[in-house]
Amino acid sequence: MLNKRSLLATIIRFLDGPEVVVITGMRQVGKTSLIRLALDSLPEDAQPFYLDLEDLNLLEICNRGADALVGYLKLLGADFTRKTVVAIDEIQYLENPSSLLKLLHDHHPQIKLLVSGSSSLEIRSKFSDSLAGRKALFELDTLSFKEFLLFRDPAALQIKENAGTLADSIKDGVNDYAVLADPLLAPHLAEYLTWGGFPGVSLHAEAERKQSLLRDIHTSYVRKNIKDIARIEDVMGYNRLLQLLAGQCGNLININELSATVGLSINTVKKYLFLMEQTYALTLLRPWHSKQRKELTKMPKVYFNDIGLRNIARGASTSGFQPDGAQIENFVFSELKKQYRPNEELFFWRTAGGAEVDFIIMREGKPLPVEVKESGFKRPAVSRSLRSFINAFSPETAVVVNGSLSCSIKVEQTMVHFVPLFAL
Repeated sequence: MLNKRSLLATIIRFLDGPEVVVITGMRQVGKTSLIRLALDSLPEDAQPFYLDLEDLNLLEICNRGADALVGYLKLLGADFTRKTVVAIDEIQYLENPSSLLKLLHDHHPQIKLLVSGSSSLEIRSKFSDSLAGRKALFELDTLSFKEFLLFRDPAALQIKENAGTLADSIKDGVNDYAVLADPLLAPHLAEYLTWGGFPGVSLHAEAERKQSLLRDIHTSYVRKNIKDIARIEDVMGYNRLLQLLAGQCGNLININELSATVGLSINTVKKYLFLMEQTYALTLLRPWHSKQRKELTKMPKVYFNDIGLRNIARGASTSGFQPDGAQIENFVFSELKKQYRPNEELFFWRTAGGAEVDFIIMREGKPLPVEVKESGFKRPAVSRSLRSFINAFSPETAVVVNGSLSCSIKVEQTMVHFVPLFAL
């Protein structure tokens, strides 16, 4: 039985609208499974069709245009007097996907389109402005910790939900049950911090099998997205940069230093960083700036979108793995990213004097500072950097994510919630 994803309900809702539903995301994050779940959710009188464009015969039919595809559907028995949903997997393989989707959308409104693609780079280059207003775009990430628990242990998921979420803590304060949940969820969190959230990896229990699958995902990422799509011949240089960045999660990125360290030109480093973001391997988190002049930092920080991929890219053995502060900070980022869009709602804050808050969430135009601490606290303590932010901007709420402490205190007019890692 396929496990449901959090995005599924949204996709199903949009299947009732006129837009072409486009799902993007890294390979192996579960786009095909999500599509099949969406098709399975259709009412009995609807007609679902699934086309995988890795099948060269289907790719040729779709490349011939909308009339050829409609004719093919008729050969399969399509009755266009009924609701017809056509799912097209790996849409980026088409020569001109925008033309096909536009013609189907405009001239065959009885056909509802659900498509997926694994490369934001190719989708952006091949999708023209003609689809503006005609598509609804969604990015599917690897499993969140909540989804991971659904895959691995639904009983543990129930414990997590009963203990309260980050949103619950912000709204109502921390949950008294959180302290009881921490030791029960700690083994699952340790597993997630090691192997990350690729669905195929999460479904296996054996460490050797997990590591093999992660290595295959990393190899496939390089082969299909980098060498084949981006036409990069210097795969070793690309991997050197990826490995270097895997060891710098949460750090400011200096292009000149990266160039000197990996032996690549500055322009090449910039190009590779762009490709890494467009193929969903990592995110360059931008700083948040108010009008105060002291906030001078312009360099982004780097985070991997999946912790398991970061571990494999780093080149370290996962045997006996012990998460460090950077790894835990990357975990917090990946969980927040699944709730807030980087570069639109999620930032960090750093001043020229060195004061820094790990994450700033923009909520209805107001900043919510989130600080990450590797260990737990015996009693609540607010860092000098977080106090600087509170003094400067007087946010209504602040969050300190830590190992285990669950409580709330007031600093000036700001309510500071101490939230355990698993609550994200």
